[in-house]
Amino acid sequence: MAGQRKSYDIKGTSQYSRMQDYSSYQPSALGTFSISEDGDFINCNKAKIPTLLDYKLPLNLDEGYNGTEGKDKARETTFPQWEKGLKWIHGSKEGYGSVSSVDIIASRGILKDIGYTNHNQYNNPWKFEACKFKGKVYLRKVDEEEDENEWCIQNSYWGRKFEEYVIQQETGTKATYRMLKGTIGKKTVLLSAEVDAISSDGKYMEIKTCFANKIGVKVPQAWWQSYLGKVDTLYYGLKTRQGMVYNKPTEISMTDALTKYVKKDTANEMIGFTGDVLDWLYGALPDKDETWILEYTGGRQIFLRSTGEKFLPNWYLQFIEGKKEEELVKQVEALTLSHPVN
Repeated sequence: MAGQRKSYDIKGTSQYSRMQDYSSYQPSALGTFSISEDGDFINCNKAKIPTLLDYKLPLNLDEGYNGTEGKDKARETTFPQWEKGLKWIHGSKEGYGSVSSVDIIASRGILKDIGYTNHNQYNNPWKFEACKFKGKVYLRKVDEEEDENEWCIQNSYWGRKFEEYVIQQETGTKATYRMLKGTIGKKTVLLSAEVDAISSDGKYMEIKTCFANKIGVKVPQAWWQSYLGKVDTLYYGLKTRQGMVYNKPTEISMTDALTKYVKKDTANEMIGFTGDVLDWLYGALPDKDETWILEYTGGRQIFLRSTGEKFLPNWYLQFIEGKKEEELVKQVEALTLSHPVN
């Protein structure tokens, strides 16, 4: 029923640090998919993952920013429509066989924001849409434009520009994702996680930019995001206030990040908090095809409210109504998700 509200009271951080040791989260990689430049789904393998480029310094991250084109580029997102993850589930043998024991289906970015709630010094709000259907909770980002100032937009553009300089995408590919399965709290989660690049020796890299004097502030959140996505190395371009990178990027292994920048109690608290919120959410949601808003606005509570609207796309509902696997795979491959089945 629309208008129903529930709330989660945030506990002290020390309580969360005792709930789960961060090292118990050991996700397995189930598969890979890409998004084409036109936004189409491409089921693929490890060979499609972007690689690091050789490049010459300095790098001018502000190049091309002035004008409408640069600002539009800053606002681009490489997160796939959440339906693409559902298509992977039912469009591949690995996907279809992976969900029987899954409780939560989400993107890495969503769990990153939830887990970092108690450590965000600015109390930045977040808002997601949620639904529980046939024993599985689905989480997706709310499709609304963020109110960002010019400086935030410019820095977002610099991050995208740095990626253009340092990684080589497969021709026709815009972004590549891994599907990971692991345990957080008492729940088994299935995550889609974007892969920025893979090194020549097979290490998964998270590509970032940062002001040199802010790296100690930025690494903890980057570590948490990367740990969720089973990344090996943080790869930082240290930028000036003018958007220039003069020095070779700084590489920080996940082990070094934990040793030098992230306390073990903090790592345990982030995964403990995430697990506790997911456990609460799983119990709070009714099992029906209905959209609920999960929202943090600051302070010591997380709110959940019903919109009364449907959540799951019709084509996906058709898949989970008892059809045989081979029928599902054939049907999903014929779908164009920009024009979903009614």
